[in-house]
Amino acid sequence: MTNPLLTKTTAELRASFASGESTPNDVLDATLDHIATTNPLINAIAYIDEPGARKAAQDATDRLRTGRALSDLDGIPVTIKDSIHAVGMPWRHGVQANADLPMSTVDAPPAARLKEAGAVVVGKTTMPDMGMMAAGVSSLYGITRNPWDLTRNTGGSSSGAGASLASGIGFGSVGSDIAGSVRLPAGHCGLVALKPTQGRVPHLAPSTMRSAGPMARTVDDLIDLYRVITRPDPRDTWSLPYEDTADIHAPISPAGLRIGVMLDMGYGTTISDDVLPVVRSAASHLQAAGAVVAEMPPIFGEDPYPALDRLFQVRARTEWESIPEARRSEVLPAVAVWASGAAKYTAAQFSRDTDAVMRAQEIVRAKTGEFDFVISPVIPTIGFGAEAVGLDAAQPLAHCSFTAWFNQTAQPASSICFGFAEQMPIGIQVAGPRFADQAVLRLTKWLEGAREFDMAWPTDVAAEKIGASA
Repeated sequence: MTNPLLTKTTAELRASFASGESTPNDVLDATLDHIATTNPLINAIAYIDEPGARKAAQDATDRLRTGRALSDLDGIPVTIKDSIHAVGMPWRHGVQANADLPMSTVDAPPAARLKEAGAVVVGKTTMPDMGMMAAGVSSLYGITRNPWDLTRNTGGSSSGAGASLASGIGFGSVGSDIAGSVRLPAGHCGLVALKPTQGRVPHLAPSTMRSAGPMARTVDDLIDLYRVITRPDPRDTWSLPYEDTADIHAPISPAGLRIGVMLDMGYGTTISDDVLPVVRSAASHLQAAGAVVAEMPPIFGEDPYPALDRLFQVRARTEWESIPEARRSEVLPAVAVWASGAAKYTAAQFSRDTDAVMRAQEIVRAKTGEFDFVISPVIPTIGFGAEAVGLDAAQPLAHCSFTAWFNQTAQPASSICFGFAEQMPIGIQVAGPRFADQAVLRLTKWLEGAREFDMAWPTDVAAEKIGASA
């Protein structure tokens, strides 16, 4: 059975530390034990930094004995994605060809902020090759499995973060999101996540498309992580100034809010009959609480995805070409074959596609700007098999239609479980205007409180699997 310490929230852990009932050392021991029994089944942890974690836990234990906590995360075990550099840990980007790269010598901003806050960074989580798939399949790590059902996918590209948190490993994780890569695993795995306004969470290399973002089991846990990793960092060109988060834990009242319900992007996979009622249920709860709710017409009149897909292809092909030629064959074939199309694109084509995506993002911004918030599915279906690279292997990011455009508009968007089908969680997305990250989190917290079920994560997945096979 899962150690009871691992089922607590971060607030409950802080209370436990304050009372002397437990210490950061105790929680780390429980976490490492849980990794040992659970990770062989879900394959979510890419690297364990046990010496570093033990030192951080001991330092936190010593501080907390004298009431000198550095932050709300002091002594709390967390993980970071393989793509986030951290001193003394490997950076491999999910690619077998990178397996022999030297250990990182720099802390990227999310890792630096966590360490400054006293968080216990246990290690790194798995991801697909180059982060260019919304699935948990990697040439280096193999298949990461969903603890709700080991035959199901975790989504991606923060796949290991999703699986580890849902199974009870760590109390928060920092992923990165280029087309939905923290929201999608949260949707698949029943978690909460935030793709912030670009620049709100500093990261390297600076990007107007990709953001680092927090993931957790509860909104309050997510907020604790958000408050730490949003501290500015001058190394990120787009890093935003410090923000006051004094009221961030208070749910926002939906009364009077204009809520758009986005059910049709005008292209892509149609929402399944399992997912549609979950989104509409969230809309009904908001309307009952006084929100002005309206279903939005299709966002696009013509398919905007080919241009965006080509930009993604170029990004993947560029990284593929940076790998020594002798090792390029080690890249996951699904990614390499998909990206190979970019070899024939011209600079003029790239410029045209960039302009087309900018026009499309303005359509999304304008239409969502008619509302205070927009809710939608995270993914249009329940999910897909663990071995699959997406709903369409030829376009591994094509099923991300509801999430990907908010990376282009730089708007904050969260994911939260609001229902189940086939015993699998179904996530909804909450998007707001740029810089309204706190408002998005506060509305997400309101929705968490409005759910008509209590979350019970599959933390005993290892015990259940062993028992089933006995």
